[in-house]
Amino acid sequence: MTQKPITQKQDSEAFVKLVTANGLPEADLWKAVLESSGIPVYFRNEAAAAVIPETVGELSAVDLWVAREQAAEALEILQDERVEPTDEDEHT
Repeated sequence: MTQKPITQKQDSEAFVKLVTANGLPEADLWKAVLESSGIPVYFRNEAAAAVIPETVGELSAVDLWVAREQAAEALEILQDERVEPTDEDEHT
């Protein structure tokens, strides 16, 4: 019995884009945080950032995708890990 290939539509229903990182180092950090909590993470668009690490802007962006049913938990974990700016940072 052969297994049906996953179509792009099925893939888009099973996974959602959680966040877009500003480069591979940031994406790797967020992935490590989420995977340490048991949430698998998949990258999309990481090729340019991997080949040319000094790339900035849109070319360096890396999308992090997670299973739809884990998206809310994953977002909460990332928000809990976020460093809030100090008063000095807000005024500079």
